[in-house]
Amino acid sequence: MEELIKLHNPEFNERDIFWTKFFAEHEKAPLKPVFNLKGFIFSWFYLLYKKAYMESFAVIIISLLIIQSAFILHSFLFLGLGIIFPNLVVGFYFYFMFANKMLRDIEFCGKPIDKECLKSKGGTNIYAPIFALIIVILLFWPVIYGKITHQDVTTEQNKYINKVEKALK
Repeated sequence: MEELIKLHNPEFNERDIFWTKFFAEHEKAPLKPVFNLKGFIFSWFYLLYKKAYMESFAVIIISLLIIQSAFILHSFLFLGLGIIFPNLVVGFYFYFMFANKMLRDIEFCGKPIDKECLKSKGGTNIYAPIFALIIVILLFWPVIYGKITHQDVTTEQNKYINKVEKALK
């Protein structure tokens, strides 16, 4: 197998040959979800850190849809599910999502595989989760400010809607 690999791509080194053999041996093995503690704790921030932007976006959208349905149905069960869902998904299925990202990167870099292209696509990005955290803080700042200062930060329209809802009950 080593000769075949070197014949098609003489730039491969011993580490590349090891990983090629490893993936060839495990290609037919059944995939099992492995728990990832960092993925569980940091959820979609960890996906952003690992440059899995599409997977992170999908987890955020699904979680927000669940949380929105919680508000529509007035259900704390859906609210809790919407909060814990991304952690569970990323914790248990991180490796599947990351493998999906790797396959997209390999397709993007073309054949024969351009190592420099893969290096630029792989690795980590510390700025993406920091930027996302700043966005989240800015979005929730009115609520945080209201809790800290004990002020009501709802708009006049929301106050009117709340009065109407109470009157209808």
